Amino acid sequence: MLKERIQYLCDKKQLSRKELTDGLVTQAHFSNILAGRYALPEDLAEAMAQRLGVDADYIAQTDLTDTSTLQEAERIFDMLSAQASSIPEQQVNELPDRHPTLTVELTTALMKATYYQQLNDTDAYQYVHQSYLNFYLEHFGRPDQLQLPVPLHKALLFYKIQHFRSLGQYHDVLYQLELWLPLLDQGSETWLTAQQIRLEAYVHTRQFEQAKSSFEKITTHIYEQRLFHRLSGLYVLYSGYCFSMEWTQEALTALAMAEAHLVHAQHQSDTLSAIMNNRIIMLTRSGELEQAQQELDRFRQIIQMQPEETQQQWEPTLLVYHCEMALARKDWGALIPLLEKLRVCTLAIDQQMALFFYESQLSLSSGQHDSFVEQALQCLPYFEGIRQQDRLGVLYEGLATVAEEQRRYKDAALYYRKLVYLLRHA
Repeated sequence: MLKERIQYLCDKKQLSRKELTDGLVTQAHFSNILAGRYALPEDLAEAMAQRLGVDADYIAQTDLTDTSTLQEAERIFDMLSAQASSIPEQQVNELPDRHPTLTVELTTALMKATYYQQLNDTDAYQYVHQSYLNFYLEHFGRPDQLQLPVPLHKALLFYKIQHFRSLGQYHDVLYQLELWLPLLDQGSETWLTAQQIRLEAYVHTRQFEQAKSSFEKITTHIYEQRLFHRLSGLYVLYSGYCFSMEWTQEALTALAMAEAHLVHAQHQSDTLSAIMNNRIIMLTRSGELEQAQQELDRFRQIIQMQPEETQQQWEPTLLVYHCEMALARKDWGALIPLLEKLRVCTLAIDQQMALFFYESQLSLSSGQHDSFVEQALQCLPYFEGIRQQDRLGVLYEGLATVAEEQRRYKDAALYYRKLVYLLRHA
């Protein structure tokens, strides 16, 4: 890891390796030091540190992985692997960005990035990457092919899992989980988090037998260990499984169970938001629009009791719910002002793609076929990537019909084939 830190510091100082070691050591010998064949002499570390503008320990202790180093990295991992909304931001900000050992420093950066990503703090997330993390991800981005200290390995895998979750790439989530789970203490809070993420990934990848088995395994463990604070979150995930199986009533019952167990939950506001979200979506897609509207009104009342900043953060989500209902009713007059409001909001990637989708359907309804195709193609790769079948079916059918009307028969055939494949594998 000394090699990577030296290169990172050289890049920051705009120094070449030759300029760094000029008059201190030969290039051949320095290459052997970086490769771990020779120890780094103390005087050389001090001289290089002076040229790089850092303390000597920042060079000399880079590769240190003694017990205290691993314990510190493990402490940071445990602290920031909890639910992000439960961690005080001040506590995260107080963690030093620089540490003599790269194990602690990189673990901290990865876990901070994961924390900011979960909170949708785009500015902080991008700053960590641009100022530090992008360089190291380029060198340590494949933990399955590297021998890293265990706490750093766990942090890197958790970072990648949350990254792929944010993109809806659940096959990649499952792959990283299989590498992550063996490193976790069985029965720990982080292990349970990993199990619940795996259940979520099974549902999204339509591996329903595995999802059912995973749910039963987690439920048994929770009741045996009396970890009732996990029940609400688990029932929220189970509701998603039931809805994917088209068991709508069972899904709604699971959400009722989740709400009934809120009294045990550690993060009640976040769990309630997830319950309300699932219920609104399920009722809307099931055509129960009056009930969905009632739930949305209830949800808005709950959010209006929160601070102004929180209300602003939730506004795009509430607008998406309203757009979904307007689309279900084909109420284009109601959809137009909703889209105008949504366009000026700061949107997450899924909300931006939803906006393109709604705009495409509005264009199609008014016969603006060129606009429809442009807007549909802006969101189609995203929905294909996350395999969102409801959206894909509508888009494929619309694109095929428009292509046929415009006598683009090759394109029409392509989208019809995709539609048939989608229906066969639903």
